[in-house]
Amino acid sequence: MFIELNGVRHHYTSTGEGPPVVLIHGLGGTLHTWHGVTEALKLHHHVVSLDLRGHGRSETGKGTFSVKTWAQDVEALISALELPAVTLVGHSLGSLVAQQLATSKPEAVDNLILLGGISYFEPPAKDSYNQRAETAEQEGMDTLVDTWVAGALAPRTHAKLPQLVGLARGMFLANDPRQYAKACRALAKAPAIDRERIGQPTLLLVGDHDRSTPIAMTEELHADIPVSRVRVIPSAAHWASLEQPDVIASAILEFLT
Repeated sequence: MFIELNGVRHHYTSTGEGPPVVLIHGLGGTLHTWHGVTEALKLHHHVVSLDLRGHGRSETGKGTFSVKTWAQDVEALISALELPAVTLVGHSLGSLVAQQLATSKPEAVDNLILLGGISYFEPPAKDSYNQRAETAEQEGMDTLVDTWVAGALAPRTHAKLPQLVGLARGMFLANDPRQYAKACRALAKAPAIDRERIGQPTLLLVGDHDRSTPIAMTEELHADIPVSRVRVIPSAAHWASLEQPDVIASAILEFLT
């Protein structure tokens, strides 16, 4: 389905009945990274997911991207669908979008779930995203894909599920290099979020093999967010929603029960 949000045509899905859950994907991903999680959650919840502007089948709009703009798009979707306060689930880049919306529009967010959550980036990490943006623009996605997929999925996935590795490669390579570069720069410029203002009950999920947003970063979020708990997802790296969708869905349902 498609909907115009803040002047930009967005692709989204809506399925199931019950209390609403809204899913936000990570950098270079699409709403389809949540497919396995959605299939489990929709038995008990109304599940909504969208392609962020510049990703998947959503348009890009004009100008640069930012965490604030993406959060405004999610807020507009919640409003357009006339949803009551939602459980907001964000992965990686999407975790910053979710944190931004939870603090800027707290009445729209009932519960918060961050998968591979980002607390903050030290200057070397910011520099690496800016360098990645330059590489994407100058050399294309093919130059980046091998390094990306090596860290995106856990060793067990590479050994046991080569078909999933191939699909993940395809998703990454499908990104428009210019839009991916813009998203990388937005991530490098992500605003500081006053996480002590996050009043929603929060579940922090992280893969045990996550090198991009390691367990230490999740512990930083746990220390900052007043009402939060941590759960480690076994045999999963940064794109845990692809590797362990049933475990993630089970953790979410347990948290919301």
